[in-house]
Amino acid sequence: MEVNVFRWICASLPILAILVLMIGFKWSASKAGPIGFFVALIGALVVFKADFHLLANSNAKGFVMAFYVLYIVWGALLLYNVVDVTGGIESIGATFIEMTRNKILQLLMIGFAFVTFLQGVAGFGVPVAVGAPLLIGMGFDPVSAVAIALIGHAWAVTFGDMAASFASLQQATGLPAADLAPWCGFFIALAGIFCGMFAVHAYGGMKALRQGLVPTLVVSFSMSIALWFIAQWEPTLATFLSGIVGMLVTALLARAKVFNTEEAINASFSSTVLSNTSNPNPGAKGKVVTKKLPFNLAFAPYYSLIVIVLLVKFIPGVEDWLKGLLVLKLKFGEYSTGLGWVTPAGSSTSVGIFSHAGAFLVYASIVGMLIYRAKGVWKPGMFKTVLSKVVKGGVSSSIATTSMVLMAFMMVESGMTYTLAKGVANAFGSIYPIFIPLVGVLGAFMTGSNTNSNVMFGAFQVQIAKILGISTLISAAAQTAGGSIGSMLAPSKVIVGTSTVGLTGREGEVIGKTLKYCVTLALILGVIAWCMLFILYKHVY
Repeated sequence: MEVNVFRWICASLPILAILVLMIGFKWSASKAGPIGFFVALIGALVVFKADFHLLANSNAKGFVMAFYVLYIVWGALLLYNVVDVTGGIESIGATFIEMTRNKILQLLMIGFAFVTFLQGVAGFGVPVAVGAPLLIGMGFDPVSAVAIALIGHAWAVTFGDMAASFASLQQATGLPAADLAPWCGFFIALAGIFCGMFAVHAYGGMKALRQGLVPTLVVSFSMSIALWFIAQWEPTLATFLSGIVGMLVTALLARAKVFNTEEAINASFSSTVLSNTSNPNPGAKGKVVTKKLPFNLAFAPYYSLIVIVLLVKFIPGVEDWLKGLLVLKLKFGEYSTGLGWVTPAGSSTSVGIFSHAGAFLVYASIVGMLIYRAKGVWKPGMFKTVLSKVVKGGVSSSIATTSMVLMAFMMVESGMTYTLAKGVANAFGSIYPIFIPLVGVLGAFMTGSNTNSNVMFGAFQVQIAKILGISTLISAAAQTAGGSIGSMLAPSKVIVGTSTVGLTGREGEVIGKTLKYCVTLALILGVIAWCMLFILYKHVY
C-alpha cells in the first residue's frame, strides 16, 4: 500500500482528536475515546477503503480483547473493595506505619512499597488515593505526598492490576507473552530503581537521597529484582508480590538501628519540613489510620489469591481443566481493504472464562468474603456497598478502554497504523527508538492509563520496529515502560490524588513536581533501548 502525506495525515487524525479533546478541552478518556473511534471509522471507510465486512470483523476482535482486559479490571476492583469495605486496606497500612518513625523508611514503606502493592491489586489511582493521605498523616508536605505516591507506584503499572497493561500490550502487538515478559520486566525493573530514588528526592532533595541512599537502593533493587523474576513466571503476580517484597525488606531495615534513627531525618530536615509547611494548607487532609483488623485477617483475600494461582499453576491438569470449561474465541477468514491492505485469516484473543486472571480475582474475592464472614467482620449490606463501588470505578474506564481498543483494531486492520509508522520511520530513522518511551508517556498522559497507551501505540511501535529492522520485543517493552512511568503525569490520577487530600486546584503544582522525573527517566530508558536495539541485541526480533 502506497504511503503519502495525505494518508499519513488522515491516519493521524484519530490520535490527534483524542489529544486535542483531552489536553485542549480537558475531556475525560471515556468521552474522548468514542470520538476517536468515530474519526477512525470515517477514515477507514473513506480514505483507506475499508468495507463493512472488515469493520465488523475488526470490531468483533476488539470487543473480545476489551473483554479480556476488562475482566481483570473488574475483578481487581472487586477484590480491592472487598478488603477495603471491612477496613482491611487501612489495617494493612497501619501495620506498616507502626514499624518506624524514620521519615525515609516511612516513605519507602508507604510511598513506594505499599503503593506498589496497591497497584498490583487495584490500580485506577487507588495507590495515590490511599497512599497520599497516609503520607500526609505521617507529617509529609501535602503536595510532596501526592507526588511521592504518583512516582512510587508508576514504575510498576505494566504488571499492576493483575498485569492488565501487559495483557493489553501482548494482545495489541500479537507478541508471545513468554517472549515479551522478560524484556518488559527488564525495563520496568530498571524504572523501579530510579523511581525509588526519585520518590526520596521529591521529599527532601539531594540531602535526603544522600542520607537515605543505602536503604533506598536496598528496597528498590529488592523490588525490581523480584518483579523481573516473577514477571517471567507469572506476570499477573509480578507487581503484587514485588510490593510485598518491598514491605518486608523495609520492615527488616526498620529493625536495624543504623537505619531506623528518627533524628537522622527529622532533625536534619527540620528546616525543609518547616519551609514546606510555612505556607499552610488548611484544606489538606491526611488520614489517621486505625488498625481495625489483625494484619493476617486483613490480608486473607490476598493470601487466598496467591494460593489459588499456585494451585492452578502447579497442580497438574487443573489449569487445562479450567481452560476446557468455557472459552470465548472467534475465528475469521482473510479480508482486505480496497487499497490492498490484507488481514490474514486468524482468530480473536482467547478468553478462558474460568481460567483467566480475572476469574482468579473473583475466586479470591469470594474466599475473602467467606473468611471475613466466618470471623464476624463481614456485615449485612457490605456486598451491596462493594458492588456500588465496583460499578462506580469500572464504568468510565470500561468505556474508555473499549472505545480505544476498537479504534486501535480498526486502525491496524485498515492499514492506518502501518501508514503512521512508515511516515515516522522515514522521518526519524534510526534515532526514533530513543523516543519510544516518550511515546508511551504521551499515551498515558492522554488517556490516563498505560493499558490504553499500549492499545493505542503498541501495534504502532511494532510496525516501526519491523520497518527499521529492529527488535519488536524490545521496542514493545520500551513502549510499556514509558506508558507505565507516564502514570505519574496522568491528569486523572493527579486529580484523584489532589481531590483525596483536599488540594483541588493545585494539580499544576503536583505535575510540575513529577514532570522532571518522568521526562528524565523516559529519556534514560530511551537511550538504553537504543543501545540494546542497535548495539547489544541487534539480532533479537
